[in-house]
Amino acid sequence: MPTKLLTLSLISDITSRINSQEDLNTLLSEIMGITRDVLHTEGSSLLLYDKENDQLVFNTTSGLKEESLAHLTVPRGKGIAGMVLETLKPEIVNDAANDPRIFKAIDQKVGYVTRNLICVPMVAQGEVQGVLEAVNSLDNRDFNQTDIKILRYLSNLAAIAVKNRLLIDNLNLRANELNCLFQISQALANIQSSDEFMDLAVKTISEVLQVDRVCLNFEKIEKRGLPRSKSKGFSDQIHDEDVEALLFNDRSDWMFKGFKIITANSPQGMQLTHRGLFQHSMILFPILKNKEWLGSLIVSDKTSRTRFDEMDIRILRTLTNQVGEAYTALQVKIQSERLKNIDRDMQVAAMIQKHSLPIIPKQYSLLEFDTYYQASREIGGDFYDMVVHGKDEVSVIIADVSGKGTPAALFMEFSKTVLQQEVSKTTSTSEALFNANEILQDKSGFLMFVTAMLVRINMTKKELTYSSAGHNLQIIYRKKHHKIQHLSGKGQPMGIGKCEFSEHTVSYLPGDLLVLYTDGVTEAMNLKEELFSEERLESVILSHINDPPEVIRQAILQKVSEFVGEAEPHDDLSLFIIRLN
Repeated sequence: MPTKLLTLSLISDITSRINSQEDLNTLLSEIMGITRDVLHTEGSSLLLYDKENDQLVFNTTSGLKEESLAHLTVPRGKGIAGMVLETLKPEIVNDAANDPRIFKAIDQKVGYVTRNLICVPMVAQGEVQGVLEAVNSLDNRDFNQTDIKILRYLSNLAAIAVKNRLLIDNLNLRANELNCLFQISQALANIQSSDEFMDLAVKTISEVLQVDRVCLNFEKIEKRGLPRSKSKGFSDQIHDEDVEALLFNDRSDWMFKGFKIITANSPQGMQLTHRGLFQHSMILFPILKNKEWLGSLIVSDKTSRTRFDEMDIRILRTLTNQVGEAYTALQVKIQSERLKNIDRDMQVAAMIQKHSLPIIPKQYSLLEFDTYYQASREIGGDFYDMVVHGKDEVSVIIADVSGKGTPAALFMEFSKTVLQQEVSKTTSTSEALFNANEILQDKSGFLMFVTAMLVRINMTKKELTYSSAGHNLQIIYRKKHHKIQHLSGKGQPMGIGKCEFSEHTVSYLPGDLLVLYTDGVTEAMNLKEELFSEERLESVILSHINDPPEVIRQAILQKVSEFVGEAEPHDDLSLFIIRLN
């Protein structure tokens, strides 16, 4: 059976199958199956590049001895796969038995006989992702340059899909980690070296004062932390509620005096000695911060069996102040370190998010494109995307997630993936939004929503089919009449509830212009709290209407920047400009 021809129908089917996979392992298995099917081979392998060890790893195989090959490695320059990694050039071997370049150790290890093979590199955005191999043609034909072209096409799709999936997985994983760090730092509930600090403080007080029993207790730091305590010589009863009531129910009477002494023959003392908490005398000190209760120091029973005197009180007061200051400083230090980590990780997250956005070509078939995205914070919730259905038909998407920061970024990535999958499955824009809305409601759990404008462009019919999920009015310029019109549709934002979305079809003429944008453009605000507005946006577009999309985008951004001036951005900003030819 000869190699399958890459018809538009087959290309569309392959793209749809690859884009519909939600996890990396399923995606790689799908690529392997497609490779075997299209090239009609006995087996196929996808070897991912391990950058740290500079080698290839058999990550996924199909039709070969999967269990034996799994996780075997191929060094750079070794065998055909290693050569392709080294040179980034495709290779064909039609007589493997007599080709010295074949890495025969792999065949020997798994008990497999390679007759012929074809191997191409997988490169996405200038980064090597691995190599793709097809092994042993089923009809014993020789591989040729046509097979190279087909396998290159498959490897390009595979490389982009793998890179995007790894970036998304990385972002989700990274975003989850960042959220945990943020919650911990906000609550100040877990101080990394507090145990060591408490041990040292109790040991120091015990040795300096020559006492049998010490209890250092920090209550809720700024009403946000968890109680932290350390004691020596006291039983666990020191933390019982009734004991704490005996010790501190009158603390407002003595707190600002700075200490309280309890003797064994006092009413309180007799109850406490009965519980075995002290024998001779006990002294309590408040630990204060800005005249507010931070915690307490309890000391009892000097080893000399004498009472606490003025010298002991002065020493304990000094130690208490030092302990309180040191503990507060430790809290501040750890909080500062964690905030620095969060800031650093947020920068990494912003970089990952930036690279997760699709690279839109400047031109595809008859269409010219230009895009722009800027988050108001390190990471944001706007996104755009393009889905190719064939050489004469594409879908373009622009969307805006509610909220900002980490939650919006996570929901953005989830929404983008869902929309891309659903748009690739159907020719109906309203059906794509309906299906995406169902998934976002069922699976997200974010209690967030996303507005979107989806436009399907048919270059043969010169038609735009579009649906809106609560997105703001979008712009289409009609060259023939030198007039701007708006695209809008019935439908609420996705993620709120069940909803039907209207679908509209309009014709266009060569030279018309489609401008998709988020409200970060028109609602950009200056120091006077004035909005940039739709009118200003349309004026900029009309003044540059005959320029390329890139120039129009630059003009819009310049005017927005001039208008905003020194004001802080309050929303993400995205543009997707399409010249319809």
